[in-house]
Amino acid sequence: MTTLKIIGGPLKGKAFNLDGETIFIGRSSKNDIQIKDATISRKQVKLYRIGEKLFLEDLKSTNGSWLNDSLVLPGEGFEVGEGDLITLGNTVMLITDAPPSPTLQSRDASSPVPKPRTGRNGMKKPERERREKLSRNLELIYSVSKLIRSRLDLPAMLGNVLESILETLPRIDRATLILLEKEREEIREIISRSRKDIKDIVRHYSHTVVERVIREGKAVRMSNTDFEAPSDLSASVSTLKIGSLLCVPLVSNEKTRGVLYVDSLSGPYGFRKDDLLMLNAMSGALALSIENAQLRNTKQ
Repeated sequence: MTTLKIIGGPLKGKAFNLDGETIFIGRSSKNDIQIKDATISRKQVKLYRIGEKLFLEDLKSTNGSWLNDSLVLPGEGFEVGEGDLITLGNTVMLITDAPPSPTLQSRDASSPVPKPRTGRNGMKKPERERREKLSRNLELIYSVSKLIRSRLDLPAMLGNVLESILETLPRIDRATLILLEKEREEIREIISRSRKDIKDIVRHYSHTVVERVIREGKAVRMSNTDFEAPSDLSASVSTLKIGSLLCVPLVSNEKTRGVLYVDSLSGPYGFRKDDLLMLNAMSGALALSIENAQLRNTKQ
């Protein structure tokens, strides 16, 4: 039976059998699968069957839904199958025990599918690259999970998390975790890591972007800052020549505990769409670890 496994987010570790003809997923209790994740809409997506095939449709959600490394357009059904990753807010889900699918090929699409390229080992190149990225992302999520369970104090643990992110994302130059006060949305602590050749500016980040993510509770992705509206940028973006940036809220129990910010100084397009998926996958666990640390400090 086709199964939906949650590998990142508030319900990590849970699995659901997809045995119905139509399955609704969202934050509301009225869904077939309820996920209490503040970054998910009340009714986010539906999975439905046509014959033996399973399709995913976004229901005009606020933050959007992702299938592997691509945004799912609302109102269209996209076939999903074995190994596909579905990301809703801070929650990442894996389809298992299902036939493979032509990823992101809409059932309504009439245009011909390009012939896949084949690598030296005979595997189709897009498929090989997808598996390599999936393996890399899951390894990072597993590594972060181990760090969270370790006995390191919070700053040391979070510093190691940032180093793991930099190691996994070679196009990123800096990574920063900004923690907020428990009761007030004010910055309490900043933990940063960067490449060895830019240590002198390790604590710099786009204040405008960070404040926006804290205020709205939504991720911000800028692949090329040259194409962004000036009002969306801070002076540091142009001063430090930031080419691209990504900022993800760390939400636990419907409260923003901090943000994870990464950027590239070497030019635009320092990350890919699946990098957002990966950072979203780990953000819920990081937020929970920060919340638990704050509770321990309160009791001491």
